Amino acid sequence: MATEHADAVLRRHAARNFWVNVGDGVSYIFGISMISRLTVMPLFVEKLGGNALVQGLLPTIYYIGWLMPSLFMAPVVASMARRKPYILFATIFERVVFLILGILLLSAPDLPHPTILVLFFILFTVYAFGSGFTSTAWQDFVARIIPKRRWGIFFGMQNGVGGIFGVASAWVATTLLRDMPFPQSVGVLALLCFVGQAISYGCLALSVEPPQDAQPRTPWREFMGGIMPLLRRDAAFRRYLFCRAAIALGFVGHNFLTAALLARFQVADAEIGVITGVLIGAQAVAHVLMGALADRWGHKQVLVLSTLLGMVTLVLAVVAPDASWYYLIFALMGAAQAGYTLSGFTLIFSFSTPALRPTYIGVANTALAPAAALGPLLAGAVAAVAGYELLFGVLTVIGVAGMLALQLWVRVPHVAELND
Repeated sequence: MATEHADAVLRRHAARNFWVNVGDGVSYIFGISMISRLTVMPLFVEKLGGNALVQGLLPTIYYIGWLMPSLFMAPVVASMARRKPYILFATIFERVVFLILGILLLSAPDLPHPTILVLFFILFTVYAFGSGFTSTAWQDFVARIIPKRRWGIFFGMQNGVGGIFGVASAWVATTLLRDMPFPQSVGVLALLCFVGQAISYGCLALSVEPPQDAQPRTPWREFMGGIMPLLRRDAAFRRYLFCRAAIALGFVGHNFLTAALLARFQVADAEIGVITGVLIGAQAVAHVLMGALADRWGHKQVLVLSTLLGMVTLVLAVVAPDASWYYLIFALMGAAQAGYTLSGFTLIFSFSTPALRPTYIGVANTALAPAAALGPLLAGAVAAVAGYELLFGVLTVIGVAGMLALQLWVRVPHVAELND
């Protein structure tokens, strides 16, 4: 009865849930684009004296924080009748850090650069783990309140419209990085990021999520003991995890494109803002197109296409004769990241029933953690010793191997098969 009542409530509020959660994503992207992890943050670290190894800490900390908590949270999330109250609490930690960072950079801009760098990475770690402790509940929350047939268009609109606002954020970033002294410029961007995330929080709070049947809390040791049998039983999911790990290693190269640009060519700070706009604009268009394509063609094929674009990006970075090529490089990276983000985790939903979805999300995210977290550290070491060109070449080979294996080796089950 509880499930039938919940389904009726969700049908009644389907339009509201769709649009307020699009608003959540749009305003979140508007905020986070002010201080992009792929462009502005690498510039910030570089100007504070960070070398390639320190640059590698950005993706390493981010992916450890975002992915590792998922496995611990899976049995907790499965036992919740409602996900929303927990999400509204946990997500505070990933948002408030930008308020603190902005106040720090504006009130104490003359601190020694190593001190600012250490404080930044402490705050960035809180942000990453705040995201990680929220992610499993949020992914399952969205899968619950948004009908499956609209997942593609939902994520496409959320990220596509968000990308349009993100272009405006990039214009603001360009202006501030050009006209304000460092690091105050980044401080203002951090405060604007917090404003966007506060609006996002308000939209999220407007979602309607009725209580649904919850599973009894599984003891963590018992839950962990069931993971290997699950992987042995579900060969398609197991193969997908291997392929996604290889693809994730290939995409590690994207985290070093800004550093490679700064190392090879003389580029002004404001130019990073322009490139951020190109990146986010490409993501906006690609999210809408790939969301619609995923609903018709399937998320597996979108992930294959995105991987191909992502690896072409790395090849172009190796052969680029001047900085102007990086506009095309970052446009392709934006399209690749859009499809990878959209279909990389949405595809996980296709392997599981609703009851097992938190477990599948937790296992998938945690299985990705070693490649996504340790890969950037190893990549940073390779770049420091042998240069970015060799690094991009090696990562391209790994990413293409994962793409081919996904296309030829992984079969995504149909809904009827999951219900058998």
